[in-house]
Amino acid sequence: MNEPTRLSREATQEQTRLRLIEAAWQHIAERGFAATTVRDIARAAGYTQGAFYSNFSSKEDLLLDLLREHKRAATHNMQRLFEQANDDFDAMLAALRTWSRELSQDTRPALLAAELQLMAARQPEFGAAYAELMIEQRDAYAQLIASQFERQDKRPPAPVSELAAALMAMVMGQMIGHAQ
Repeated sequence: MNEPTRLSREATQEQTRLRLIEAAWQHIAERGFAATTVRDIARAAGYTQGAFYSNFSSKEDLLLDLLREHKRAATHNMQRLFEQANDDFDAMLAALRTWSRELSQDTRPALLAAELQLMAARQPEFGAAYAELMIEQRDAYAQLIASQFERQDKRPPAPVSELAAALMAMVMGQMIGHAQ
């Protein structure tokens, strides 16, 4: 009989971190940042507050990690859509429309985005970190958009950073518009 594979210490810690992030995602979207406690997050993830603090210095630190994970996944999804479209520009645009519609099905991202924007406006240190992450996201989208135009041997109708910012604003508007 085979023994179950034991996770390394790093893998176990990463699993704990991701569970805490998922629990925070649920609670903050449902109840808001201020009403969600470290205890709520730890308990929902099946851990103690000590486990929380061994992974994050604060709720704000966890929230920034949550945003990083969400942005990483969004960039990966967009890259996958562009790759699936291959060299078909119309297929890429259709895939973006589908992706945008799918985003509006889950209200949690919109609620979390609203929480993040409010915190960024009210807490300068958090706001600076939030702005940096948003710039990274815009730049990642701009690279994907630029590569798609290059593959099509087409010239973008505007600077790709502006197109990326417009895409991000459209997605945000789509999510918030359907969160009610």
